[in-house]
Amino acid sequence: MQRIAFRGITVDFGATRALDDVEFAIAPGEVVGLLGHNGAGKSTLVGVAAGVLRPTSGSFELEGETVEHATPHALSARGLTVVNQEPALVGSLSIHDNLFLGRAGIARRERPERARDALTRVGLGHVPPGTLVAELSIGERQLVDLARGLVVGDVKVLFLDEPTAALGAAETENLHSLIREFSDAGTAVVYVSHRLPDILDVCTRAVVLNGGRVVRDTPTDTLTVAELSHALAPGFSELEAHTAVQSEEVALEIDGPSRMRFRRGEIVGLFGMAAGNQFKLMESLFGWRQHAVTERFSYSLEGSGFAPASPRAAIRSGVMMVPADRERDGLLTNLSARENVLLPWFRRLARAGAVMPSTGGAEYERSREEMRVHGPEGSAPIGAFSGGNRQKHLLSRWIYPYRPRVLLLNQPTQGVDIGAKNDIVRALRGLAESGVTIVVASSESDEIARMCSRAYVIYDTAVSEIGSGPQMEEHLLGSLLDLAGR
Repeated sequence: MQRIAFRGITVDFGATRALDDVEFAIAPGEVVGLLGHNGAGKSTLVGVAAGVLRPTSGSFELEGETVEHATPHALSARGLTVVNQEPALVGSLSIHDNLFLGRAGIARRERPERARDALTRVGLGHVPPGTLVAELSIGERQLVDLARGLVVGDVKVLFLDEPTAALGAAETENLHSLIREFSDAGTAVVYVSHRLPDILDVCTRAVVLNGGRVVRDTPTDTLTVAELSHALAPGFSELEAHTAVQSEEVALEIDGPSRMRFRRGEIVGLFGMAAGNQFKLMESLFGWRQHAVTERFSYSLEGSGFAPASPRAAIRSGVMMVPADRERDGLLTNLSARENVLLPWFRRLARAGAVMPSTGGAEYERSREEMRVHGPEGSAPIGAFSGGNRQKHLLSRWIYPYRPRVLLLNQPTQGVDIGAKNDIVRALRGLAESGVTIVVASSESDEIARMCSRAYVIYDTAVSEIGSGPQMEEHLLGSLLDLAGR
């Protein structure tokens, strides 16, 4: 008997067909990678399985029984758990309270033991259950979301939506080990990801969606990353290595235990561990948060001392930042796509006599064209766009209509597909060619190697510089290990 089966699932949103006669099944213990470009229908299919969306036609089955009009709560009680890329948790509540939110059927006396068991199983046994969820990293919040399913009982079907987008290599391996444990116990796992090496590492099958249809369903032991790339984006070709603009003018300098310089027109990486000090430096440069480690560094912007007291002060100086967590720290889901892009600039645009976003906005349309945004009109809610297109909107906010002097990017291509990554990288290279200095902080060595002309590897306050070249990714990882071993 199959754990879960999709039978001719079709979903229409008005005139748009998001899923078109999707049909496949998953046996106990299978780990199926679900892939597709942004807008291919992956999130819609997960929404159907989670009980959030009702299909226009077709059905799906759990353990041979057709599911009709089931609520997310009812499906969870039947052993179906969905862990979203942006976990549906309440930041102002503790881990413990989030685990049992909406779980009225679990007796209070049982909760402490169930919480300990669930958190230990997902690798969070060392974190006090009273910790506020708002204090956790993105990866930790995803693990708490997974633990929510475990406190109910056995997980029979597990959906993971971009689970490693915010994780480093060690955290990813730990998660993959956990997925293998679930698989060994008979859980059917659906692993949604854009990171093709992760799919090949842990999945037994790959199901590829394109235009809402299943276009490939293949065992992963017969596939390569190149074959998967072609299935996802036919005609896709890698961008050539980035060559920095030749300029000796230093736009930004970080001084302290180590010195880092960033010239005009460069794209420079800051590489380190997940949740490492590279991200803390970015927050400090933007005047957002100060950390104990960043107090040991000082900054200068185009030769003058720079110590912004707030993000507003940084923006006035021409320093803009795109956060890693676009949903929590970047986008406003209650606003339209156009409003999300133009939000910081309404007053300045009005003074300049520009058309306001409520009636159009040439600036928004220009950003949409140059970033190659796909999806509904700009008046639509930002949530109506796919993940990659939401990320393009967030980037557009700090590129258009006013060009920054320095652009700070935190893992700018995490959780987006190959085509969207290319669009983002092309746009950023064009920005650098116009003289803007771009700093990319990441815990992903391939992201740094793909985007940057050189990089600084950071561990604690130790820094090592790495130049570009065919072995750049290997050198990044080797340097990080060397610094960590000192």
